[in-house]
Amino acid sequence: MTIKKELDKKSIGYWDFTSSTSTGIHKICSYPATMVPDMQKELIEIVIEEDKTVKNILDPFHGSGVTLVEGASLGLNPIGFDINPLANLMSLVKLQGINKKIISSSNRKIRNIICTSNYDFPVHNFNKINKWFRSDIIISLSLIRHAIQREKYKNIRQYYWVCLINIIKKYSNTRTSTFKLHVKDEEDINSLENNVIDDFLELIETNYIYIPNYSRNKKINLSIGDTKQLLMGLGQESMDLICTSPPYGDNGTTVTYGQFSMLPLYWIDKKDLGKFDENLLENYSSIDSASLGGIKGNEKFFNNDLSLINEYVNSITKTKQKKIKRFVFDYLEVLEKLAIVLKKDKYMILTLGNRRVDNKVLPLTEITKQFLKTKHINVVAELQRNIPKKRMPRKVSSVNNNSVSSMNVEYILILKKEKYYGIDSF
Repeated sequence: MTIKKELDKKSIGYWDFTSSTSTGIHKICSYPATMVPDMQKELIEIVIEEDKTVKNILDPFHGSGVTLVEGASLGLNPIGFDINPLANLMSLVKLQGINKKIISSSNRKIRNIICTSNYDFPVHNFNKINKWFRSDIIISLSLIRHAIQREKYKNIRQYYWVCLINIIKKYSNTRTSTFKLHVKDEEDINSLENNVIDDFLELIETNYIYIPNYSRNKKINLSIGDTKQLLMGLGQESMDLICTSPPYGDNGTTVTYGQFSMLPLYWIDKKDLGKFDENLLENYSSIDSASLGGIKGNEKFFNNDLSLINEYVNSITKTKQKKIKRFVFDYLEVLEKLAIVLKKDKYMILTLGNRRVDNKVLPLTEITKQFLKTKHINVVAELQRNIPKKRMPRKVSSVNNNSVSSMNVEYILILKKEKYYGIDSF
C-alpha cells in the first residue's frame, strides 16, 4: 500500500492527537514546542513500512529528541543536530540511557551527600544569578550541583543534570507563562516554598525507570552547532530518512528556545554538555542569536522562482523585511543541504507552521514545497493538523502594541527525492 493510500484511511482530525499526552521518557524534562511522540512514531512507521531499507534517521533540529527517540525505538540509527546544548543533553540522555545496574547505588550516594552535608561546598555563581534565584535557592541548587559533580559515571551525571532542569525552572524567579526570561512579581518570589532538595531527590528516583539501559555499543550521532555547517560533515546521499520540524522563524521573535535554556545551562557543568562553541553561553540571548535568521549574513539567492517570498516581503514593514529575509535564506540553505544528503528514492517528513509578521502569514509551507521541487523532492502527501496541546505560547510577538496569535495549525509534508539533482559537493 502506498503512503498516500495509508494516510487517506485516517479520519478527519486524526492527526490532531487531541488525547495524546507526554508520557514516560518524554516527560522527564520540559522543553518548548515539543513534537507529539505518537504522531512522529506513526509517521515514521508508515514510511518504513513503505521502504523497509531505511536504516538511519536524521533530525537536523532535534530539540528535546522526540523524533529521534521514536525513530530509535523502531530500530533506526539516530543522527541529530541542534544549536542548543541543553536540547542536546536532553536528547543524549534519552537515547544513550543510564547504567541500570548502578543507578540505585548512585541515587543512595547522592542522597547521602545532599542530606548529610556538614561541610563546606562551593556556592555557584554566574552573571545576574541573584536576579534569577533567591539566595536560599542558590544554596540548595549549589549543594545539588556539588553532589552531581562527585558522581563517577558520566551517563549518570548527565541523567542527574536533566532531572535538575525542571527544578531550576520551577524555583527560578522567571515567569512560567512565557519562554522568555521575565522576572516574577516580588510577592510571588518571596512566597515560593523551598523544596528544591526533596523535589530533586524524588525526580531522580522516579525518572530513571523511563530511561533505557546504557550501552557503549549504541549508535548515536548528536552534534551541537549550526545545522548549515554540520550538514556539510555528512556524506552526499547518506541519509535514509529525514524527519524534523524546522523553526518557523528566528528565535528572537518566535519561540525563544535559547532564553528558556540559559538558566539551566548556567548551572550544569560544561564538561557534561558535550563539545560546543562556548560563545553560545556568552549571554542570555546568545543561542537565539546564533539560530536560523538570528545573525546577519550573506543573503544567498537561489536560482529558482522565489516570487512568493518577494511578494510577502514587500507586503510587510521595511524594518522587518531584513529579519524575514535572513531567516528565509538561512532556512533555504538548510533545505538545499538536506536535499544533498538525502538518498535518491528516500523520504523527508517536515512538520511546518506558518507564522505571522505584521499580522500577515509567512507562507513557509508553500515556500518549502516550491523550493524542494526545484531539487526534485516532491510532495507525496500533505496533512493538516490543529495544535491542541503543543507547548508553545499562543501570543508570541506584538504589532502596534497588540499581541499577535501564534500559529494554531501545522502542516505535515511527506516528500520523496525522485533523483539526484546534480550538485557534486557542498
